[in-house]
Amino acid sequence: MDPLRIFLSYSGENEFEASLLQECLETRLGPGNVIVWTFKRDQSRDEANVSHSLKETVRASVAVIFLLSPFTIDAGAAQWMELAYADAFDLPTFILLHHVTYDELMRVERGVPPFVRQSQCTPAVDWRSIESGLRTQLAKGASA
Repeated sequence: MDPLRIFLSYSGENEFEASLLQECLETRLGPGNVIVWTFKRDQSRDEANVSHSLKETVRASVAVIFLLSPFTIDAGAAQWMELAYADAFDLPTFILLHHVTYDELMRVERGVPPFVRQSQCTPAVDWRSIESGLRTQLAKGASA
């Protein structure tokens, strides 16, 4: 059986933090049974149409983790698109706020999609709190 996939969306400036989160989650959720997909590690370098590849990777995932930081707000067009794919495919999405609070996010006048403003957001330091929700999605994916 192929491993189940969780898509981890992050700004390139947060690559280090994303790689730590990726490793922790894969270890905690089932080594070998779960892949926390990240662009840096998992995106094929010979892919001609990266946008299409990202869309299909999101579609084939059981959940999305969206690591939102000030870098996302400043220049997150690609990351916002990944979030739009997750919403379009009705995937459970876990938003982790990294170096930004929900109140600060609400004060941003432009560029933050309504999906984020209306979603449950978790401070990134509390990332373990999303683990049970991820396990639920993995169980559903395994039984599908």
